[in-house]
Amino acid sequence: MHPLRNVSQDDFAKLCEALWGWKPCADWIEKRKCQCLSQDPECHYQRAQRLKTFFDFYRETTTYYIPELTGSSPPAIETHDGLIRIIRYIKQHADKARLRLTIDYFGIREHPGLQIELSDDHNRAFTLAARVITMFECATKEQPNGQLEAGLQPTIWHSDKSFNQFVLSCIPRQGQHQLRPYNDTIPWPGVPSGSITMKRLKKIAKLTIIPTDDLGNHLLLDRKNGTIAVYHYTSVLKEHLLMTRESRDGTRSSTQQHRNLPKELALETLYTLKHVLFPIDPESRSLLQSLVVKDKFDPDICDDINTSWQQHEGPIAYEHWGLRLMDLYDELQNPTPRGPLEKWMERNSGSRYVMMATLAGVLIAVLLGILSLGVSIFQAWVGWQQWQHPVST
Repeated sequence: MHPLRNVSQDDFAKLCEALWGWKPCADWIEKRKCQCLSQDPECHYQRAQRLKTFFDFYRETTTYYIPELTGSSPPAIETHDGLIRIIRYIKQHADKARLRLTIDYFGIREHPGLQIELSDDHNRAFTLAARVITMFECATKEQPNGQLEAGLQPTIWHSDKSFNQFVLSCIPRQGQHQLRPYNDTIPWPGVPSGSITMKRLKKIAKLTIIPTDDLGNHLLLDRKNGTIAVYHYTSVLKEHLLMTRESRDGTRSSTQQHRNLPKELALETLYTLKHVLFPIDPESRSLLQSLVVKDKFDPDICDDINTSWQQHEGPIAYEHWGLRLMDLYDELQNPTPRGPLEKWMERNSGSRYVMMATLAGVLIAVLLGILSLGVSIFQAWVGWQQWQHPVST
């Protein structure tokens, strides 16, 4: 039984309204060409169009939800409307501890002196809603085993922590590492300009790009397997930033108190994608296009025209992603050996590049020696032939 297997355009429209406070027009819901695009400034047809990759993520994430059918209790989630109601409830009570949040939402009866134990279904419902809101892999303390067996590393949403506390714990601030927006001035000692780009990571460190829909895995380097995970949903990050903007009269929007992600985290992530990993140059643009086609990256990542999300003229402090960026730079400076030859030299020399150059020199010397020996043998054979068969004049 998969109650969330089928999702409609209307479900997506309600999801946009719950997450970001706007709803696509009727033409988008009915899958028609928009008739109000040029007349109505409040039409959100194009915004919904840009979120197609996110809607695919939502469909895939919710499809395999199976409710717990035990006793007489109804399933925690029976329809997409039910899941969206939980999303709204979490956002409206983001400062309430998860245990109290779940008890109040489901109306669970409390008995004096007895400890309340939530069902797995109740826990799954709230972790699924948190996953959709933040795109962080989430688990309760009682649930992580199944996800870990599937190769996932979820962040634990503890029962005594609020949703806001959970979000802040996913990618905590780890100190300030500053780069200018276009990676042209590096305050980090010894880090040259424009060095941490994806094209250099592929060429020099021989890293393979792995797309991820878990924001917590962004820029995660796996040295053993030679991969770097890249979170690519730029359209979603831009929606999070739009929620946190101030209105023209200087007051904050009504939805800002219910934001999905910290503004700084969303902004940092966009800068790592648009200006650090993929700067504006032909080779990076070509690489991005291939990732969109082959690895189903969010097409919005190729949009270089809309720069309204950029809010920094000076250096940006990478308080969330700075350490992972430094890990990537270290990998560029000292690449992990990948092939059998590099691994053999790594085991036998502390400086494998010196070893590689020495070995190459020896091989060239041997090759030249063999060629010289061949030439000498040929010359000797020619001389012997001339001695055996002198030419009479």
